[in-house]
Amino acid sequence: MHDVEHKSGGIPPEQGEHQLRRVLTLREAVALGIGGTIGGGIFVLVGAAAGRAGPGALLAFVLAFGVSLLIALPYAELACRYPLAGGGYAFARALLGPHWGFLMGWGYWGAYIFVSGYVTLGFGGYLHALTGIPTVPGALALIGISTGINLVGVRLSGLVQSLVIGVAIVALLAFSGLGLPHVHMAQFTPFLPYGFGGVAAATLLAFLAFGGFDMVAAAGEEIASPERNLPRAILLTLFVVLGLYLLVTFVALGTLPWNELGSSPAPLAAAATSFLGSTGRQFTAAAALLTTAATGNAVLVVTSRIAFAMARDGLLPGPLDRVHPTTGVPWGAVLLNGLLLALVALTGSVALVATVGGFLYVLHFLLPLIALVILRRRGGPAPAFRMPVPRVLLPLAFGGCLVLLVTSGWTGVLGGLGWLCVGLLAYGVVHISRRAWQRNPQEGN
Repeated sequence: MHDVEHKSGGIPPEQGEHQLRRVLTLREAVALGIGGTIGGGIFVLVGAAAGRAGPGALLAFVLAFGVSLLIALPYAELACRYPLAGGGYAFARALLGPHWGFLMGWGYWGAYIFVSGYVTLGFGGYLHALTGIPTVPGALALIGISTGINLVGVRLSGLVQSLVIGVAIVALLAFSGLGLPHVHMAQFTPFLPYGFGGVAAATLLAFLAFGGFDMVAAAGEEIASPERNLPRAILLTLFVVLGLYLLVTFVALGTLPWNELGSSPAPLAAAATSFLGSTGRQFTAAAALLTTAATGNAVLVVTSRIAFAMARDGLLPGPLDRVHPTTGVPWGAVLLNGLLLALVALTGSVALVATVGGFLYVLHFLLPLIALVILRRRGGPAPAFRMPVPRVLLPLAFGGCLVLLVTSGWTGVLGGLGWLCVGLLAYGVVHISRRAWQRNPQEGN
């Protein structure tokens, strides 16, 4: 396997000048994945899906889980083979070469930079609901605190992530447990008020709610025993999140009419109010604050590791691959991405950044899928985890990605392609400059 990586430009995890430390346990890796998945989705997209499919939103989440699993299985195999920082970028570079690797990494990086606005501004919105602090300053405060925690060390970041996600899961389970006695089955009739077309539309939203499992792969170089823990963490993340989504959505739909749930800007808070009063609203807002904070921290982890991996491979400026000798943290990449997340939050436009980020996020799955096809054809030693029936599941994964790209709309397509064009232009300038610099010394001699 290392021969393949070397020939294609990848850096084996045992080699390379700048390496990260494997300090994240399976529990902390799962916490990173769950924190990156349930943050805004469970508090916002549950209502949006209900507005399009009614009680059929439950079916939409199951279908979205199926699409996510189709993508997660090849991701888990690649993460097991290439447990490197950067996730999908590392896969694409190792198997498709540096040019495609740059395109993949730039798109993947951009996806999370843009999507961060949805998360950090969501945190600011819930903080405003609880304290009256304006949304944007609240979002900037989250970014500043997350940056500070990550500069101290990924171990501390992982412990904080585990603690916050543990509290958030307890809060969501409490919401569900307290709400279950108040569920009225009559609320689920009609189950499909808009037919299967409504379920299809809701499935696209629900897929975004599952986004985040790939964050585990992006931190692959810092996960202990990656051959065993990486596939487990990716799959455990999806199954835990599916259980939470179904339970919370069932209670929300059973305690509040689906049309009211779909029209509410804070759907779970509205549902909690129906059976717990104002205390329920505050309780739910506090839980939302925790989960969006955990997601914001997870986004900073993944964006900084992508930038670190690309800089280490010579595709971004060198200072971004600096690792602090004491903490083992890629401090340059953490600082840069903290600044970029702050700039996105300053736009204040959740709709724009989420649409562009959504297009780039779906697009970034295509190259790793192609990389796995190439890897399977090359053969070689079997990894600790292999996806089942690839001839059936891989085409289905490709098809799911293409359908979701089409549904991004012109804003997502144009914004995403614009980000890619900026990256290609920068890559071309750097590439030409390096060739000119290499030629000039020879001509001088």
